[in-house]
Order: sequence, then C-alpha cells, then structure tokens
Amino acid sequence: MIKVLVADDNQELAKMLQTTVNSVEGYQVIAIGADGASALGLYIKHKPEVVFLDIKMPIMNGIECAKEILDINSDCIIIFSTAHEQYMKDAFELYAFDYMLKPYKIDRVKSTLRRIKGLLDNEVLEEDHVKLDKLLVKNKEGSSLIDKANIVLIQKEGSKTIIITNKNRYSTNLTMNEVEAKLGKQQFMRTHKSYIVNMNFIDRITPYGRWTHIIEFTNIKEDALITHAKYLELEEMM
Repeated sequence: MIKVLVADDNQELAKMLQTTVNSVEGYQVIAIGADGASALGLYIKHKPEVVFLDIKMPIMNGIECAKEILDINSDCIIIFSTAHEQYMKDAFELYAFDYMLKPYKIDRVKSTLRRIKGLLDNEVLEEDHVKLDKLLVKNKEGSSLIDKANIVLIQKEGSKTIIITNKNRYSTNLTMNEVEAKLGKQQFMRTHKSYIVNMNFIDRITPYGRWTHIIEFTNIKEDALITHAKYLELEEMM
C-alpha cells in the first residue's frame, strides 16, 4: 500500500482529495495536515511515499515544507496544489513530481497516481534485473560510454545532470531519476534530491545543519550532500 499525506488549509478540499486518492487501488491517505508545520510533523511520524502540498498555507507554506521533507528524504514524491500558477517555477525547482491547479480534477489526480505507481513498480522490477557495467550518455558532442565503476558522483547543476568520474565530467539532459534507474542500487545511493554517490568512493562524512551531512570523496575535490535519513541508512549498511 502506498501511503499518502495531504496538506491543505481548506479542509473541504482536503477531504475531497482524500476520497479521490483512496478510490485508487494501492493508495491510502494516512493523515491530513491543515498547515505546513503540522504536515512536516505528520511526515516525520508516518513516512508516506507521496505528499500532496497546498502552497499557500499558514505557519509554513508548501514550498518551505517541501524543502524540509526533501532534506529528510530526497526520494519522497511531492505534488503541489494551488489556485495560483505563479508558484509553478518555485515548485518545479524543488523537482516536484507534479503541480495541480485547484479545484482538483479527479481524472488528473488519478492519472498522476497511476504514473507514480508505475514508476514505483518499475523500481522494484529493475532490482531483479542484471545491470550493464557501462552507462551510455548522449549530449550535443555525441555519445559516451562510461564505466559505472569509475563514476564517483552525479549531481544536478541547473537544468543539467553532471556525471563525475575521477578523470572527467560529463553533462547530460537525463534527469537524476533516469540516471538513478540506469545505475541501480548495488553501489550507488541517492543521498539527496540533487546527488547520487558511489558508496565505494566515500572518504568522510561530516554534519552540516540539523538534517544534512557533507560527503567527501577519496579521489575528487567535489563534495555532496546526504540527508540525515540517508545517512542513517548508509550507517546501517556499513
């Protein structure tokens, strides 16, 4: 069952969204928050895979709440909702999965939920398949075949995804999610919404704020961020 959190200060719309989500097979709304602060607390308590966030909420708005959630778990799927289109740019800069205008269109909500379920199901299936040892990267200069074992770090820079080895940097239009799916999870970890790291090259991890740490590597000067939740996961693996 895919757990969903809904946060909206309009409780009537929140209840309508809850009914729609619960009508889709495989989903359940586990909590409803009336403002950003309560939504963050409910997220920490229930750890849902999907969060619907109204942008204009009291105490803490949806954008601020999403930043806190993604710092805790960069894999959380965020869907913003609002009656105002001007917030769309800020929403997608946080790599939101979707952006919905109010009032909600039931077919649109269900379509988005089906897309999410398909992606999550594919992630499970991909774990059972053997991955190739090379990553094909296309850009305007041509194509490169990169040995996965030599990849140290993948990071988001503006609209581009940058793949860093101990000798070269490669720029690609592939999204972080697409690169992550191609790499697999045997030696790579999505430590933050903007970073994927090769765990074999981690040299040092130091605290950086309440919910984040900095990763330093053995053979490159660049560093990366790791959320506290991912740090605990890595600590358990090690």
